[in-house]
Amino acid sequence: MTRILTVPLAVLALAACSEAPEPANEDTAQAPAETEAVSPAPATAEEDIRRYLLQTYPDAGTMRYALAWHDLDSDGADEAIVYLAGPYFCGSGGCPTLVLTPAGAMWREVGNISVSRTPITVLDSMSNGWKDITVAVAGGGGEAGNALLKFDGEAYPSNPTVAPAEMTSETGSELIAEMPEFVELEPVVSEG
Repeated sequence: MTRILTVPLAVLALAACSEAPEPANEDTAQAPAETEAVSPAPATAEEDIRRYLLQTYPDAGTMRYALAWHDLDSDGADEAIVYLAGPYFCGSGGCPTLVLTPAGAMWREVGNISVSRTPITVLDSMSNGWKDITVAVAGGGGEAGNALLKFDGEAYPSNPTVAPAEMTSETGSELIAEMPEFVELEPVVSEG
């Protein structure tokens, strides 16, 4: 199931109410960049990710996550790689890793990888236009090591311990460290 996070209407309303920039004179005007894709602004994008987590997991209570940004599909916009931790999410086999891609003013899930562990890396190799990633796997009675996950055209495999995931000795550039720094996210309690 694809989950989508919408940008709050308040942000859109504020953007619509902001003043238009003054026209630049000829001396300071610059030519527009050639079809330059822009990654989400980290502060705004991370806030969107926090909203996404709170909306997607309303019963999780206080949650912890580690977040990395990387352009996995080479479109110029970074995907969010989110490693969730805590009793609500994790078991003896590990914790979930989410891969979220920008979809206009929203985020679309292209990976919900169960029973994963850190480190999480990205390789230079690609499958169906997306970079291959690895997650560590251990516990739960399965083989320990690194699982290679290839994008199938719609998503990354949801379980790194079974095919089509495969064990590999290859690792790439580290996205989320073996001992990541976690951000704690408190649930929003509505009064009423």
